[in-house]
Amino acid sequence: DVKMGDKGLSGESESIADKYFVCTECLVEGNVQSFVDLFYLTHALDSTSGYGGDEEDTSVSLTSFETLQFLKQKLTEAEVANRHAHHDSVFAAYEEIAKHYQSQHDFKTTVYFLTKALGVAKLAQDSVREAHANEALGLAKEKMGAIRQAIEYYETHRDLLVRHGLEVPGESARHVIRAYKALAADVQRQGDSHSAIIYLEKSLEAAQALNDRAAEGVSLKLLGNAYSMQQQFDKAIECLLMFFHICQETDDKMSEGTACSALASAYEAKGDRPSSIKYLELFYEIALTTGELTAQREACARLGIIFNSASNFQDSVHYFSKAFEISRSLGDQKAVDMGRVNLGIARGSAKKSTYIKLVNTKLDALLAWKNRRTPLEEVS
Repeated sequence: DVKMGDKGLSGESESIADKYFVCTECLVEGNVQSFVDLFYLTHALDSTSGYGGDEEDTSVSLTSFETLQFLKQKLTEAEVANRHAHHDSVFAAYEEIAKHYQSQHDFKTTVYFLTKALGVAKLAQDSVREAHANEALGLAKEKMGAIRQAIEYYETHRDLLVRHGLEVPGESARHVIRAYKALAADVQRQGDSHSAIIYLEKSLEAAQALNDRAAEGVSLKLLGNAYSMQQQFDKAIECLLMFFHICQETDDKMSEGTACSALASAYEAKGDRPSSIKYLELFYEIALTTGELTAQREACARLGIIFNSASNFQDSVHYFSKAFEISRSLGDQKAVDMGRVNLGIARGSAKKSTYIKLVNTKLDALLAWKNRRTPLEEVS
């Protein structure tokens, strides 16, 4: 144990000596700003410094000598290039340092150097590099969970490219679509459905501008669900129908079933039972095609409930029976128990009129059913 401790202390001492040596080199070479940056990068884990701060450990950070040399080289390159107004070289050096820290998942330091790179691009009036830095900052902020800030950077990146007549790459457009949806989900969890709809509409616009039908469909699905939660069922149905047609266009059967299920719910909530039944039956047919047993059971159970509430007990028994058998095949005991109750109620309701008729008109037949369990259909 003592030897291991001595080894740890020796390694730490070597690291400190390396840092002292490399930092001193910066001063000897006359690169004061490089010394300042390198000193904080290698010594400070202070959450207020702008460097690091993602680590909870406030002990001295051990950095390899190769990493120290890399940082010194890039910081020196940036400082010397800056003296001669070689903005391209300054930007490239800061960007490489940012990429290094991004690979280490130190996004706070990544943001620090990307922000320096962004300042250089603005000073040089280099719109392309300015746009690039904004996108990189958006990705870093998104990794940090700062979605609102990420969106601001993504939007600035997009607007800079559009303003200068440049095409927005598809992957870049997908970044902002993803961020819009993430923020919509976040505010939705906080109970702010109105803001969620605003961000989902933005994600839809971005997907349409990209001409990405799959992304457009997802945004429409989420938007339809958000409108349903707001009880704006006409708008919900409009979005969900567009989602449904995109699924058919792209031959995405799984998503088509999802669309049918959501449409059935929206129509039922609106009071349009025939349309709800139509899409539930289509949902069931699609689930048969895809072999999704859970979806088949959901469709049958929901149809059983609707038909039962409409006093169509024959169809209710039909669909509850299917749901019950599927639950048994899946080995889902909880669903089996629930299905047994639903099916029993539906069968009882289906035979109610026959039973009442026997009570009123055929007491002997009723006794035969009671004593020998003769089927009601036979004794009636």
